[in-house]
Amino acid sequence: MKNKVYELALFGDPVSHSLSPQIHQQFARQFDLKINYQLIKVTADEFPLAVTQFFESGGHGANITLPHKQQALAVANNISIRAKQAQAVNTLFRNNESEICADNTDGIGFIGDLENRCHFNCRDKKILILAAGGATQGIVPEIMRQNPMKLFIANRSIEKAQQICSYENSYAVTFKQLAKIEDKFDLIIHASSLGHQGKTLKFFQHQVKANTICYDLSYAHAAQAFIDFSKSMLVADCYAGLGMLIEQAACAFEKWFNLKPDTQLIAKTLMVK
Repeated sequence: MKNKVYELALFGDPVSHSLSPQIHQQFARQFDLKINYQLIKVTADEFPLAVTQFFESGGHGANITLPHKQQALAVANNISIRAKQAQAVNTLFRNNESEICADNTDGIGFIGDLENRCHFNCRDKKILILAAGGATQGIVPEIMRQNPMKLFIANRSIEKAQQICSYENSYAVTFKQLAKIEDKFDLIIHASSLGHQGKTLKFFQHQVKANTICYDLSYAHAAQAFIDFSKSMLVADCYAGLGMLIEQAACAFEKWFNLKPDTQLIAKTLMVK
């Protein structure tokens, strides 16, 4: 089926900023595959039907981004352990029985980028995550597998943070409570979508130490507000989430095609920090 064109898509809102089409096109070229990768902007109400129609019309695989990662659980017939643990989905595909299957590759992609590009290992570290949405749900199970010393999740609603903090040494706090936390963090992660509005959630100067690094799960302009704020707090280094995007995309591509793409060349091409 050399001339077959595989239909892929990203469902979310917004999606116009996404580099996923370029990333997957480069992956496909590594294996001489032909793909058509669409960006599909949908509301929460439109999402279930849009996904169903995509697969019924021959869709081969889909990525899910904000704000639909949790909602995607309901459209799948078969949900991976990782997606169940995260209670969030970023990858959909059909199995041999034509069931829609859900997985979450965000955590693996995040840890891979932390280790390969940021040279950071979560073991025995103190980590703070700002926001408790689907992006946080996607990465926390993999972070906790690395055995950090402490994980704090700060969120406006304490209940949402508490739902994710079901692990030993994990703590849920409100943003007001965060100000009173005296721990100095090794890693501070911004996981909200505020960057798309040029805004950011904030931490406090007394929580920074000499080698603290900051990481925004977003990338490009959406990460800039947090990176600018982090630099003003004199952290050791700041990273945007483009490397995570590439790594999680490679895991999704492998799910779709049973082929593992090389991420190093594309990382250089897209000028990942």
